[in-house]
Amino acid sequence: MEARITCVYDEGALENTSFIGAKGTSFLIDIGGKRVLFDTGLRNKYLLHNLEGLDVSPDSIDAVVVSQSHPDNSRALDALLGARTSPIDVYCPSGLYSGKPGMFSGSVGISDENRDRAVFHDLEGWMDIVPGVMVTPQLVYDDGYSEAFLVVEGNHLTIVSGRGVKGPTEVIDMVRRRFNRQVRAFYGSVLLEKRKKPVAESYAKTFEQEGVTDLYLNHCTGLSGMTNLRVHLGLKGVKDMYVGQSQDL
Repeated sequence: MEARITCVYDEGALENTSFIGAKGTSFLIDIGGKRVLFDTGLRNKYLLHNLEGLDVSPDSIDAVVVSQSHPDNSRALDALLGARTSPIDVYCPSGLYSGKPGMFSGSVGISDENRDRAVFHDLEGWMDIVPGVMVTPQLVYDDGYSEAFLVVEGNHLTIVSGRGVKGPTEVIDMVRRRFNRQVRAFYGSVLLEKRKKPVAESYAKTFEQEGVTDLYLNHCTGLSGMTNLRVHLGLKGVKDMYVGQSQDL
């Protein structure tokens, strides 16, 4: 099945465009006439601005998947709901949006006027979102933090990551065993900001050993993380994924 991924929100944006780069992450998946938004970014106005620049109407999105509780991934949902004229399915950690938006950047919530525009589904195990797109079970780490990943069955098997707190190894293994296929592409983030070079080296080895040849990374991979990965995988082996960039999957 043909699919396309577009970066909607990231710290970097394409040069000489009106797109805004800001802290956070969001991707749009187009597949089989359906659209799935994966994560929302941090700031309401930047998400809506970039969607408008991409000529994507909020009403054209069929489902939203929020991978985790971190505000970089989840906070701007309220703006998307407010810009819609009909309810939308939202798949997210249980209770994430039970409160209201607060005045602090770390708060996550939904305003009363937008609450009835979301049909919430708790992330529970493997879940089909639209044909060709699934969300993984949440990976729960030693500190209790958890995250889920998106899997797209395009021409190649693709993982989309909103943060990648513990790197690619566990999620790639989980997806490969689920589909009995090699994962060819990995988009989004592996958390390498402020982490030492041996961590990047171990992640690079995982990508090599698993045969993941299409790497498009951004967000909290960080500039130093990208550089350290490229030391092992080459300049062309790790590509940037800025706001406004799209790729066929």
